[in-house]
Amino acid sequence: MKIAFLGLGIMGSRMSERLIRAGEEVTVWNRTAGKAEGLKRLGAKEAASPKEAAAGADVALTMLADPASVEAVALGREGLIEGLKPGAAYIDMTTVSPATSRKLGEAAARRGVAFLDAPVTGSKPAAAAGELLLMVGGEAATLQRLRPVLQPMSKKIVHMGPVGAGSLMKLVNNLSMAGAMAAFFEGFVLGRRGGLSEEGIMEVLASGALSSPLLRLKGDAILKRDFEPLFSLKHMAKDVHLAVEEAAGMKLEAPIMQLLDERFTEAQKRGLNEEDYAALIKLYGLDPLKGDGSR
Repeated sequence: MKIAFLGLGIMGSRMSERLIRAGEEVTVWNRTAGKAEGLKRLGAKEAASPKEAAAGADVALTMLADPASVEAVALGREGLIEGLKPGAAYIDMTTVSPATSRKLGEAAARRGVAFLDAPVTGSKPAAAAGELLLMVGGEAATLQRLRPVLQPMSKKIVHMGPVGAGSLMKLVNNLSMAGAMAAFFEGFVLGRRGGLSEEGIMEVLASGALSSPLLRLKGDAILKRDFEPLFSLKHMAKDVHLAVEEAAGMKLEAPIMQLLDERFTEAQKRGLNEEDYAALIKLYGLDPLKGDGSR
């Protein structure tokens, strides 16, 4: 099967590698030059534009930064949808609003192209290992046909409903993650300020009812003061804001997500965009390099 993969960031580069290693014929494209060199050594071809990447492909996938970047790449006369042949399929794996997914689906349908929104949960290690969880919106028959494309990247694929449902579920997922971790960060600093050891705090939390891979992953980042981005703060900030906008459109009273939106906006103002979103803890008084003397 001929596959076009557009977007070679932290996640996309590893997801496209999974497809190449699964034996698929993959053409890649990225806005920033130079990101495809490692994939080309594995056998990928590199296209000069989204339309060129999509030309001749059976399936095109995008894994980009935000709704604006997806629309810029997918729509328009030089976009990937225009390059796809009727009967092909387009899967957007970016975290976007449900409205953006529906807009992409409608554009694909006008071209005679099937569409799925299939955002993922799981960070850099899961992408490299092919252990992402996919939340999919679109027709069940289309998903069934395209499962062989998605399986090399995933440990589980969940069909959420029509186009846009996958994107809505991704906002629910990331909002829940952000809220849980923000509460953990506050609690962690509360414990430290009260004289508890960092290791003791983590031993208890990671051994009790709150134990989870996410808690251990972010706790380890805090203990090591290592905020290399597995999931960058700028992307989590974007996802929380999308959830706030979705709630507003539903007239849903949601004070917690509004507070999270404010916290992540403040973190961005402090220059934490390119760090892992665990760096949000710095807003609560944790110095990532020196500690605050309470250990």
